[in-house]
Amino acid sequence: MKKISLLALTLILALVLAACSASPAPEEPSEGPAENEPSSSGEGQELVFGSATLTYAEFFSGDVSSTESFDAVTSATTSKYEIMPNMATDFVDETANADGYHITGVKHVTVAVPAEDVEAYQAANDTFVILEGEAPAQYKTVSMENGRPVYSATRFNVADTVSDATAELVTGSTWGDYQINVTDGETIHLRNTREDEGFDIGADIQGIILETDSGLKVGMEHLQSIWVQPYEVSFNVSKDNTHNTHITGFDNLPELDKLVGETVTKITYIMPDAAYVYEFEGIYIKPLYENSVSASVSEGYDALTLSIDDFSDFENGKLTVSYTLGSGRSREVVSLLETDLANGAADYTLDVSAIAGLDAGGVYSAILSSDTYADVTVGLPVSSGQKAALEALLATANEKLAAEPENATLQEHIGEAEELLADANATSLEAGSLISELTQLTSDGEDGSSKH
Repeated sequence: MKKISLLALTLILALVLAACSASPAPEEPSEGPAENEPSSSGEGQELVFGSATLTYAEFFSGDVSSTESFDAVTSATTSKYEIMPNMATDFVDETANADGYHITGVKHVTVAVPAEDVEAYQAANDTFVILEGEAPAQYKTVSMENGRPVYSATRFNVADTVSDATAELVTGSTWGDYQINVTDGETIHLRNTREDEGFDIGADIQGIILETDSGLKVGMEHLQSIWVQPYEVSFNVSKDNTHNTHITGFDNLPELDKLVGETVTKITYIMPDAAYVYEFEGIYIKPLYENSVSASVSEGYDALTLSIDDFSDFENGKLTVSYTLGSGRSREVVSLLETDLANGAADYTLDVSAIAGLDAGGVYSAILSSDTYADVTVGLPVSSGQKAALEALLATANEKLAAEPENATLQEHIGEAEELLADANATSLEAGSLISELTQLTSDGEDGSSKH
């Protein structure tokens, strides 16, 4: 019996060893998908790639902290509906949209659909067009749930991560309660002129995401926050359109409001086939000063008086007055005054000798800075030099319009310039923007595109 038992035991052990040698080695544990790289809902299935128009909620799905507040941006006019090729709108014609139109989402977004769901997706989104050729590097995956498309986070194709760019936060600009102006470092990606050639990030931009050090991510929308020259990113936190009068209905305000008190450390620019990530040490979004501040100036623009004289709330408050020529990387800023704010009425003397001989069409700006509030942009009146520059540009623009009567962009800017010259409350900042626009629109070789 002992021999039989030993033989049986030997046989069993041999069978176990054989089974173990035939089994595959255990796989290494998976680390899961990389950040913003979705696991495919149709894993193991063939994916069909295509292009589609998505709402902002669909476009930013999985990429921002919340998409619950997205709806649509409402334009105040019938203009600019074709200003950016990837901006989706409900514009039909001048008559149907006489009171304005809505900016509803993003065009030409690359999506991946499981082959078995293609027909269902086409029925749900009739803008879907199948793409031929190689699989794209950047896309969103679609899964169909109860007949409705559900979009994954974007599989971003990060073309570059930039860490040497600089960012300036301004408030109360023509385009938003807050505005972040980004200047490229050694490598230039951002379009900051009217020439598209040579810029990776330009008019066909699809979206922008602001990210803070706490992890908050907020998506930006066309004409409310994104412009043809995307080095400027602006946003409102209130429904008041004093800043950005081109918009009558702002979108996603609950999420934008969360940026106040946060520090923006990353801006992601989303192009159709790639993303560009800009990293910063921190752009702190201080609270807005709720009251308005304006100023009166002497005829020669060499003295300034503020409309308020109580600055007790402005901790370490300072007043800076400057004169700016140009924009973007080519701009030239001349300081006219830098002084501490003190309570009590005061006339501030400006050193205009510093700008003697410079172009008279430049922008005068005054900034109140403090530890308490976001910088307050003071409304300074249009200068006589700016008025003269605008009048000369209007004459040139009307000559060009006579030769190009279908140039709607030029026609719009002519109307804006005429309105500004007739407005006693117009600001130097507004005039400077129009001077820049009309200068480029009337220059030789201008294609009729517009910054804003």
